[in-house]
Amino acid sequence: MTGMRTMMWKEIAELLANRRFLWVFTVAVLAMGVLPALTFARHGAKAMAELGALFLVLYVLFATVIVVANTAPDLVLHERVGHTLDYLLTTPLSVGVILGAKVVVAAGVGYIAGLFSIGVQIVAVAMFSGQGPHWLFLGSGVGQVMALGLSAALSLYVAVVGTFVALRLGEQRAAYMITVFSVGLLVIPFVIGWLHIDLTSTWAWHTAMILGLIALGLVALGVRLFHREMLVLYLQE
Repeated sequence: MTGMRTMMWKEIAELLANRRFLWVFTVAVLAMGVLPALTFARHGAKAMAELGALFLVLYVLFATVIVVANTAPDLVLHERVGHTLDYLLTTPLSVGVILGAKVVVAAGVGYIAGLFSIGVQIVAVAMFSGQGPHWLFLGSGVGQVMALGLSAALSLYVAVVGTFVALRLGEQRAAYMITVFSVGLLVIPFVIGWLHIDLTSTWAWHTAMILGLIALGLVALGVRLFHREMLVLYLQE
């Protein structure tokens, strides 16, 4: 547990010193907060109620994906470039701790980005619409689950994929593209009719739990496949 905490603080300190991360985080939060607020202000509360305020929660998920898809590969690749990952693999720390800290931090900052975008949306809607504060999708049960629960599961899923893809590929753009593509794969079962979208709190909870279980399964699979010897081999490529 001490090793995990130490690794997490290390990753957080390096992120806060990374200008690219700070730029991506800020732009994602502001863009995904202000853009939907402009739509809300233009159409008005009544029209947005008819469309469903859940339209706005999609921007929260977008902010989460943008930040995590950039952060997770970065946490791996900057260590590969600096050869500090090679050093970490010579320490008593387990591969699970080394990679787990990266996954948790990447997922955490993505989730925080989603929460911040909610705050920006609420403030921006109040400013642009002239109707005062409005709770938007947080006023409904399904909106709360999607904004707080589904975004958490999605953060974890994207963080896991981004981390392990970067370990294998070792290239920023390719890792980012594959990570984003993995999010698109989640839509396929709904598009082809295997699963149906039912915008209820129960559906949102089930979706979040299933996605969370998939992410945890990928964590277990990744730690098993990317054992210490395999990581050393990849780092020598």
